[in-house]
Amino acid sequence: MGNKGKTGCGCLLFILVICMVFTGALIHPFSLKLIAKQLRHADKVVPADMIFVHRFAEDKNGELYTDAFREYWAGNGKTIYVEEDKIFGTSIQDVIAKMAKTRGIKEDIVKTIDVPGGETVKVNNIKEKIRAMGYKKVIVLVPEYASKRFHLLYGASQDNDKVLYIIKPVEVSYFKKDAWWKDNTSRIVFLKEIYDTGSYYVSGLMGGETKK
Repeated sequence: MGNKGKTGCGCLLFILVICMVFTGALIHPFSLKLIAKQLRHADKVVPADMIFVHRFAEDKNGELYTDAFREYWAGNGKTIYVEEDKIFGTSIQDVIAKMAKTRGIKEDIVKTIDVPGGETVKVNNIKEKIRAMGYKKVIVLVPEYASKRFHLLYGASQDNDKVLYIIKPVEVSYFKKDAWWKDNTSRIVFLKEIYDTGSYYVSGLMGGETKK
C-alpha cells in the first residue's frame, strides 16, 4: 500500500511538472508572438478592378484607408469601395473622400457598400453586390490580425463565384503584434479576434452563420 501511494504521488508530481513546463512555454514571448502570426494571411497583390476596405472601429487613424490610397496610386485598383458606416452622424464616404482629396484622388473614385448583418452574413452580401456590379478581381484590405479570418470568409465562395478576392493584410499601429500581451488595446483586439475566428469555425460545424 505504501509503495502504491508513493507511485501515485510521483505520477501526479510528474504530470504537474509537465503542465507547468507546458504553461511556461505557452506564455513565453516567443510562443505568444507565434500565436499572433497564425492570425495573418497574405495573398499576392496584383492589379485588380477595385479595392475594398472593411470598416474596423479600432482604426481611428484611418490606416486601412491610407493603405488603400497607396494601392490605388500603385495602379492596383481602378476604384476604392469602403464599408459604409456613420461617424458622428456623417457618412464615412464623406470623411474618406476628404482624405482622398488631400492625396490627389478624385472624390468619385471613393464609393461605399452598405450591407447589414453579422460578419459572415455581411461578407456574403458584399460578395453578392460585387458580383452584381460585374467586378472580377478585388483587393480586400483588413488589419493583419484579422486577415486569416477574412481569407476564410472570402474563400468560402460558391462554385459559381468567379470573383477573385485578394486579401491584403495591413499593419496597424494600434495592434502591437510583437508584444500584444503587454498592451491593453492589443489584448482586447487579439482576444476578440480569437473569439470571432472560433465562432466562424463553430458556426461552420453547426451548419449555420455567426451573427454578431
